[in-house]
Amino acid sequence: TPATGGPADAGAGADGGEGDTAEEEFQGLDPNRPTLRPKLYWFNAGLTVALLASMIMELLPIPVLFLLGAALALTVNYPSMTDQKARIAAHADNVLNVSGMVFAAAVFTGVLTGTGMVEHMADWLVGAIPEGMGPHMAVVTGLLSLPLTYFMSNDGFYFGVLPVLAEAGAAHGVSPLEIARASLVGQALHMSSPLVPAVYVLVGMAKVEFGDHTRFTVKWAALTSLVVLGAGILFGII
Repeated sequence: TPATGGPADAGAGADGGEGDTAEEEFQGLDPNRPTLRPKLYWFNAGLTVALLASMIMELLPIPVLFLLGAALALTVNYPSMTDQKARIAAHADNVLNVSGMVFAAAVFTGVLTGTGMVEHMADWLVGAIPEGMGPHMAVVTGLLSLPLTYFMSNDGFYFGVLPVLAEAGAAHGVSPLEIARASLVGQALHMSSPLVPAVYVLVGMAKVEFGDHTRFTVKWAALTSLVVLGAGILFGII
């Protein structure tokens, strides 16, 4: 912008400085970015559909399918080795973060399960539930799924805690099917959990701090889970 300007320019800068800064901090994807391959649109779309179909049909293990798909996409879209290296380097941060998170989550889940802590936590939770809430164990399970699936991996909750809750519900005439349905309520909140590696990829691509993402999304995700629980009760499936 020009260095000289009248009072109007100064006023606009004073009033709009914060907005300009915010706009500079967050920018959408450049529609003219050099990495676009519009001529290969249908090839990339077909490759994506083929990869999804192969995953659903379980033609090969998922890691193998992703490796083959990534190699094919890189080779066709970026024939030059230099361009391929640049694309890999551009996503290296996300790859390292997600890989580290996967290993950390696996260790966390292994410690919880292998030491028996999950079983003891489940027993303590069931013991803390008032006897009068037994016939409403499905609703209790739905409410518990919010914090437990947020602070615990899905494996730890569904293989460790849920069976105990199902047994407690069965003792009061609540079917395991209702318990299973109710246990899915917390998944909306779980997808914002720091234990989900995909979240780190998304916040990295959006250039958003994880703490800011959490402060914004948790309340809405929790509300969504409660709406799902309310709908389940309303339609009689929970």
